[in-house]
Amino acid sequence: MINRILEGFIAVLLVAAVGVAFLAVIYRYALNSALSWSFEVSLALLTYITFIGGYLALRKGAHLKVDLLLACLPFPMRGAAFLLNQALIGLIGWIMAWYGTRQMLRFSDQHTNVLEVSNSWYYAAIPIAGGLICIDVVTTTIRGLIRMFRGEEPVSSDSKHSSTSIDL
Repeated sequence: MINRILEGFIAVLLVAAVGVAFLAVIYRYALNSALSWSFEVSLALLTYITFIGGYLALRKGAHLKVDLLLACLPFPMRGAAFLLNQALIGLIGWIMAWYGTRQMLRFSDQHTNVLEVSNSWYYAAIPIAGGLICIDVVTTTIRGLIRMFRGEEPVSSDSKHSSTSIDL
């Protein structure tokens, strides 16, 4: 369910970004008048599309991976590789959440030039995505450990995506 919600959210943001860009082009070339706010809005939309979309790609197992070597390893080593992978993903999520929050707070007193909204709104996408990544790592690791204790692969092989594609 969360995948559907996020996909819908990303789709709305993408339509809005395309609409703002299209409107900016129409104003600039057809009406000889530039929209002063279009760059700031486009930047915010693309920032959220990037970070939330990156999290969604993680959930769906859509990031690039090479598992040729992993398939050659014995079961305990595949389990260890899974745990190492989850630890690295969790570390990246934690760094995004921690330093993204610090960056967001650091720029909270600065405002954009045209819309005069706090720059922290731009930076908020980073800790939001980082926090979501951390939550996903915990749930994926728990599911993987349960599967390993049953003697199964930590990542479901019958799914088109990795085990992170399980909807909550």
